Amino acid sequence: MKKELKSGYTTGTCAATAAYVALNLLLEKNIGEKVEITTLNGVTLDIPIYSKKKGRSWARAVVLKDAGDDPDVTNGIKVCAKVTIVKKLPEIVKGHKFENLLIVGGRGVGLVTKKGLKVDPGKSAINPGPQEMIVNLLNPILKRYNLKVVVTIYAPKGKEKALKTLNKKLGIVNGISILGSTGIVKPMSEEALTKSMFVELKVLKENTKKDWVIFAFGNHGKQFCIDNEINIEHLIITSNYIGFMIDSALELGFKKVMLIGHIGKAIKVAGGIFNTHSKVADARLEIMAANAILIDEPRENILKILESNTAEEAADYVSKKSELFNLIANKVVNKSYEYSKENIEFQSVLFDYKGNILGYSDKFYEMVEELKSE
Repeated sequence: MKKELKSGYTTGTCAATAAYVALNLLLEKNIGEKVEITTLNGVTLDIPIYSKKKGRSWARAVVLKDAGDDPDVTNGIKVCAKVTIVKKLPEIVKGHKFENLLIVGGRGVGLVTKKGLKVDPGKSAINPGPQEMIVNLLNPILKRYNLKVVVTIYAPKGKEKALKTLNKKLGIVNGISILGSTGIVKPMSEEALTKSMFVELKVLKENTKKDWVIFAFGNHGKQFCIDNEINIEHLIITSNYIGFMIDSALELGFKKVMLIGHIGKAIKVAGGIFNTHSKVADARLEIMAANAILIDEPRENILKILESNTAEEAADYVSKKSELFNLIANKVVNKSYEYSKENIEFQSVLFDYKGNILGYSDKFYEMVEELKSE
């Protein structure tokens, strides 16, 4: 019997925890060897504090990244937060400014230089999830004491560790990214993940008695369902394993599948790629460019697509957006239908990182109304 893989916590959770400890230390509140933190997905964790130090108007705390059983190159790295009280928040271009605090990246935290990521070029590579977590933890305290602070997140070994990541290719220089959409690191054992997803799909089928399911490549799909009054109990996150999940749906007797998700993964399916992990295949830009040729997109735009950093950036260079992305959404449907041996009906919708709809298949909204009525 294989032991259950241990989850860990993200660099974002480390940064938020360190900032919370530093602020409390600054206010002379007693913080022990551990601190209880609630992550963005509602999980409560006891995070060990590696070290802490207080100055006159500043305090610093350090948390060690714990990736659990996930083979993460940042496992064990020191993630530090220095909190400094200021009279007025300074205007720092690379920072992330909120009502009572400014979050900036220091030594070992990367700087974004290319478009298409969740953080704009010129900003510290501290993603929206960690930013939100820091604000959630600090803002109530800052309001209570009527304070403004600068939060500097840094990682002494970050620049060194970043050399073992994809940051350089993505245009993130001089350090690691502070990441985490939920705050939890789930071990990436393919066998464990696919087994758990199959069980989730089977339980859904047995409990709902429905012949349809929603497959989302990531978290944007959940909000789309809420906005369109579709029961999110029918939604399953497929991660990279869309082919496996289509096979599973076929085995369990599903007849209809709604595919929703970010263009970066969905476009691979349009090219017949059913494991969307970058180590398996990465033809996002080539697939987009090939389809752009079919709709007579200007040559200069096609060249920009091929030279882009991400699919998100490439989408910005498309002049005939709805025509192109509706075409791609229909190809997602057709390729998936073929993959299911023509036994499952599919419809699809594609998003960008902000949740904006880029394109959808011909009968997508017909399926939406159909599913809402069931």
